[in-house]
Amino acid sequence: MNLRARSWSICVSTHVLFIIQFLGPPLSVVARAQDASVASAPGVALTFGRPPELSSLSGSAQSTADLPDAPDATNLPANGSWEESTSQPLGLDFTMSLDPSTGDGVSPAQGARVPLNQCPYDKTHAKECRVHWVPLIISTSIFNAFQNTGNLYTSYWYRWETTHGEWFDRWFSSVTAWRWDHWSDDNPFLDQYVAHPFMGSITDYLWIQNDPKGITLEFSNTRAYWRSRVRALAFSTFYSFEWKMGPFGEAGVGHNGDHFYYDHGVLTNETGVVELVTTPVGGLLWTMAEDEMDKHVVRRLEERPRRPVTLLLISFLTPTRATANIFRFRPPWYRDSRTVKAQSFFSDPPGPEDVSADVDLLTSVGKPEAIASSETRKPMMPRNASVLPVWPHYGGVHEFGAWWGLSLMTGHLFGDAKNVKYMPIDLNYSYLLHAAPKWNFRYSPEITALAMLDEPVSGQTDPELQRKRAYGAGVSPVGFRASFFPESRVQPYLSTNAGGIYFDQRVLSPQGSQFMYTVDFGCGFTFFRTRRQAVSIGYRYQNLSNGNISPHNPGTDTNTFYLAVSRFRTRGYR
Repeated sequence: MNLRARSWSICVSTHVLFIIQFLGPPLSVVARAQDASVASAPGVALTFGRPPELSSLSGSAQSTADLPDAPDATNLPANGSWEESTSQPLGLDFTMSLDPSTGDGVSPAQGARVPLNQCPYDKTHAKECRVHWVPLIISTSIFNAFQNTGNLYTSYWYRWETTHGEWFDRWFSSVTAWRWDHWSDDNPFLDQYVAHPFMGSITDYLWIQNDPKGITLEFSNTRAYWRSRVRALAFSTFYSFEWKMGPFGEAGVGHNGDHFYYDHGVLTNETGVVELVTTPVGGLLWTMAEDEMDKHVVRRLEERPRRPVTLLLISFLTPTRATANIFRFRPPWYRDSRTVKAQSFFSDPPGPEDVSADVDLLTSVGKPEAIASSETRKPMMPRNASVLPVWPHYGGVHEFGAWWGLSLMTGHLFGDAKNVKYMPIDLNYSYLLHAAPKWNFRYSPEITALAMLDEPVSGQTDPELQRKRAYGAGVSPVGFRASFFPESRVQPYLSTNAGGIYFDQRVLSPQGSQFMYTVDFGCGFTFFRTRRQAVSIGYRYQNLSNGNISPHNPGTDTNTFYLAVSRFRTRGYR
């Protein structure tokens, strides 16, 4: 039995998950920091406002906005354009800057807000400089669930130990049986001295990205930097103990340490002090190394706008920070301390605040080279960039997204196979066919990037061989979705799809086939995070059948609950 956390796989798996599911903001996200050096130049005033409301549109823009798609905009940049996101509240002027090298305490005037990059030096205990506890708890809980899911998915015995016996008694036994007099946990060297520090660095960044007193700091031998990283070390230590001994860690899920057993001739319960030391301490050293790498290498590689794939590859130079970014629904390359721009199809055309900001910068500084040489290196907008009208509805004509689902129980309306587990990961596109005041109708084909089917195997006495897994991929060219209350931020919908999946082996029966037809009917709710970004939760009843193309066709029905993320675009509109 091997119950180790397999933390070394977290970086690669979460990067792949980001590519497949477009987690968080889309690949075009721009992480805007405070351009302190530029903003302090005479006459420069950067203001970041919200997009204009529908009432500010011209009459022509409003009259054409109801069309399913607008004519091609001749002034749309060929390489796409950029949108912005920030960790600061919109509409606030955070351009004031003090010299951080002095470390002087910030004493804002009555009612003024402390700029984010001055929080490390704030002595007023300003509210905006306090730890963001709710986002910290959410991102840490997601990371914890990801670790437990990985252990449960990859190990039969992990699942067996979790679901057998009295849970509270076994959890208590796992904690009290911890070997405090034993250094090694009898796991491989990479587990003890690479995987655990990797996990510790991720938890460091989970804290740092929610701590305004350290979120914008780069590697430096200053009191503010060391204080912020020591605070992260304390949080990482707490998480390490919870992961090993807490009810939501390996003691409560998997009951690691509950009993001794022989593993390759060694009597062990896979506990030891090494896990509680190398995770926080090794994690801090890893974090400092990534901070140094980010300051001297990654920053230079990000000086000009790049394609998302290039930025994704660059993010592997700082893998734990990139992983922590994903768990807060940000792109792996996101930075709170500087601007990182990506060019892609999913980028929004520039808004009036973007164009006006660039005009102000050019007017004040005089030469583009002066801006490019600034510390934050804010890229210039293309000369042919212009402000497009706002699409005055939630969503858009074109939708691009992905969803992940899980079915743990089967139905029997059409299929006969029982006790089948099913997990699909799909990429989806939809096109607005009909728009009405009370409902919209979309054509919505899908690509099944990965489908995992777990089924029982009869006649096996070995517990580990009593079930098998098959993996496949496919396409559903027939798909439609009807959404209701299109002017609301929350929109219920009904959907149906049909297609096929090809698996790497025969499924549901030894005489079955590798190809399965699929048809499903579903419903759910779409929640618009912004007018162009949405998250959906839904349910699908799906039938998988080979259509009698093989000697045996038991078929199966799945009850799939899923989570989806979407990005909308309308040609000629923002």
